[in-house]
Order: sequence, then C-alpha cells, then structure tokens
Amino acid sequence: MRGPLEELANEVDPERIRVLTVPKANKRLQMVAGINATTTEILVFADDDAIWKPTMLDYILACFEDLKMGGVGTSQKVHAVDPNGHQTMWEILAGYRLTSRNIEIAASTHIDGGICCLSGRTAAYRTLILKDPAFQYCFTNDLWLGKYPLNSGDDKFLTRWMYSHGWNTYAQICNEAELDSTFKNNWRFLKQVLRWTRNTWRSDFRSLFTERYIWRRHPYVAFTMVDKIFNPITLLAGPVLVTVYAVKQTVFIPPTENPLPGWNIAVSYICWLLLTRAIKLFPHFLRRPLDIWVIPFWLIFNYYFAIMKIYALFTLHEVGWGTRAGVGTTLAADIKEEDEEEDQNNPPVKIEMSQMDIEAMNQSNK
Repeated sequence: MRGPLEELANEVDPERIRVLTVPKANKRLQMVAGINATTTEILVFADDDAIWKPTMLDYILACFEDLKMGGVGTSQKVHAVDPNGHQTMWEILAGYRLTSRNIEIAASTHIDGGICCLSGRTAAYRTLILKDPAFQYCFTNDLWLGKYPLNSGDDKFLTRWMYSHGWNTYAQICNEAELDSTFKNNWRFLKQVLRWTRNTWRSDFRSLFTERYIWRRHPYVAFTMVDKIFNPITLLAGPVLVTVYAVKQTVFIPPTENPLPGWNIAVSYICWLLLTRAIKLFPHFLRRPLDIWVIPFWLIFNYYFAIMKIYALFTLHEVGWGTRAGVGTTLAADIKEEDEEEDQNNPPVKIEMSQMDIEAMNQSNK
C-alpha cells in the first residue's frame, strides 16, 4: 500500500505529509515508527476514520499547559457511513455506547483526575514519554500470560503507562473538541465490541491486581473497573429474579390473596429498564431525537453484551484483531524466532530501564 498512499499524500501536501511503513502488519510497530519520526514536543495519534473539528487541536493542546500532563483524550460521537447521514441500527447502538462513555470519562476526570482509557481514535501525548526506549520495549513486547503478543489494546497500555510513571491525563469534554468517527454499520460491529471487551478485561485486571497504581492515584476509576467486573452478573440476575417472583406470584400464591399477574410484573420490569436506559442517553436524544426507536434493541444489546463479556473473559488468549484477518495472531514463539534471525544481522542495542520499568513489565507479563 505504500505506493498508492504516497500518491495520495503527494496530492494533498507532499511537503507536510510523509508515508512510513513497517515490515509487519502490527499497529504497535507502526506507532513506534511514527513516534521515532516525530520532532515536535506533542504528538497526536489519530485513526484514519477520525474526523476533527477545526478547533479540536487547540483545545487538546491547551491541556498541556499543565507540565505534568502526559496524555489528553476527547469526547466522541458517531459519523454516519452513509453520505446522506442515515445511520443503521448498529451505528445508533455505537452512538449510545459513546454517549455513556462520554458521561463516564467526564465524571472520572472531574472526580479524581483519572480516565479508564485514552481512546486511540484520537489522543495526544508528550513525545518525550513515548521516545523513552524503556517504553518502546515494553510497548512492543507486551504479552498476555507470557506468550500471547498484544497488537490491539495500545490505548489501554498507553493510559496505564501514564499512571505508572506519574503523568496526569485529561479528557477534554466540550463541543469544540468533540470527535466524529465512523463505526461498522452492520453486524461486524459486534466483532469490534468483542475485541474492545477483551482488551478491557486484560487491562483492568492488570490495573487492579498486577500494577495496582490505579488504587492510589485514581480510586474512583478503580471503583468503576471493579463495578464493570460484576456488572454482567448483576445485569443477568435481574430478569432471573423477576421471573422467579412472577412464577411465585402466579403459581404459589392462592387467588384469594390477589397476587400480581405474571404479565404485570414482566411489563413493569421492562418499562423500568427502558426508562432508566433512556434517561442516561438523554444527551444523545437532544442531538438525534429520532434515534429513540432503537431503545428496545439497546436493551437487548445490553443483555447480549453481558453474555459477551463472560465469553470474552474465558477467551482472553484470543488476541487477533477480529475484523482484520491475520492481524495480531502471531505467537510469541514465532516473534522470538524472527527476532533471533534479525539479531544475527544487526548488532544488539543497549536499552537502559529503571527498576520500576522492569517491575512493571514483569508484572504485566505474568
């Protein structure tokens, strides 16, 4: 793809755009190549489907007036794939998720200054942090269970690195810094969600139980991570308990005691769920009121997502991209063999790492 991309870059601005490539289809290697080519104090990672407002960069850079600021993220909303602006049910569901996320990261940012993840769709960092050889070594040698190399989940890793090395983070939640991004407009959106869910499990486990910096620096964010662990259980327990109560009222209580009909209990529960879900999505409906028709499907999706989270928990060894065949599926043994071949042709490079970096890498790979 280098040739076609260089032609496109030359059409736009040959003096300001440079195309870099790496020998493997690996996002983290690509990011490191970009980091090492950066000469500015601040660098920004942006996905190819990220659409910026003209004011976005100024509002992101303003946060770096704090000299301890290491990384800055933004709020997000869905940009329709359809040129006429029509969104499918899948895109509206993605929009619902982003609305909830925007509320959550705004809350955590202003409560204790933390954020669970600086989304990789667009995030800015101090270049000196990412040019550190210790960071780059850990970033490109990130293993799950000591043998599964992680290609995705780069934004989770970057966020944890900020916390473990004393840097601040911030989510710039305002209209001027709101990011538009496209999502899968069909069932393949579920594959994206599955990959994100696995990355969340892995990163949250490391934050809470392995690295543990989050407890001391951002206790509220730690609380939200613990809440997410139990959320699938509590969500699925709801309909089970309602069913048990309805059966008890219908079967075991004599008619003379005027029991509630089972349909009454079920309808009341469903109406309560729809109402509480809709309230949290109020900011979305202010912008797109006609999307309210998807609320029933959002309810179904929430229960599907709870089951998916449990499935993802037991398949954390699956490190493939999900929506891109063959990307991120190489085993550590294969990488080691390739690296040994490269070492024969290249002299070794000495990397100086602090004791904290070594401990963080060892804990992360356990």
